[in-house]
Amino acid sequence: MRKWFPELLDSWSQLSGYQRFERLVSLVLTVAISGVVLVAIYYLVLHVFDLLFVQTRDPFDYRVFQAVFDMILTVLIAMEFNNSIVRTMSERGGFIHVEIVVLIAIMAVVRKFMVMDLDAIEPMKIFGLAAGVLGLGVCYWLVRHGNRLRDGDKKSS
Repeated sequence: MRKWFPELLDSWSQLSGYQRFERLVSLVLTVAISGVVLVAIYYLVLHVFDLLFVQTRDPFDYRVFQAVFDMILTVLIAMEFNNSIVRTMSERGGFIHVEIVVLIAIMAVVRKFMVMDLDAIEPMKIFGLAAGVLGLGVCYWLVRHGNRLRDGDKKSS
């Protein structure tokens, strides 16, 4: 187990009970999300082959690219989420950092923008998504700015 998950077992004896619980939950989530990513990659390869070579006569049709990018971005978002969980296991801080969660949320909303059919979507939905991205961007800036100030205070101490 130490070979596969060294970040889980490093300094295990020095952790509090709750920190051990966090690490175990992180391990379970990492394994579960890794399984989801592997299944998603399997279906991604199958669908890409099917979309590009079987179903369509025009592989450069924008709808084909939208479907492929939708699947790719979904896998990337899951991998980034998994990566953030693994990073928290190797740190002594809290469970998941707000900054990472906001970045993943921005990725998810941007993914939605990239794959939406502009001809079929209502303008108010586009406005709502745009407002969501703007709000997440402001939130990210505030959290990032606060983290930099906090880290600067720790360095000067």
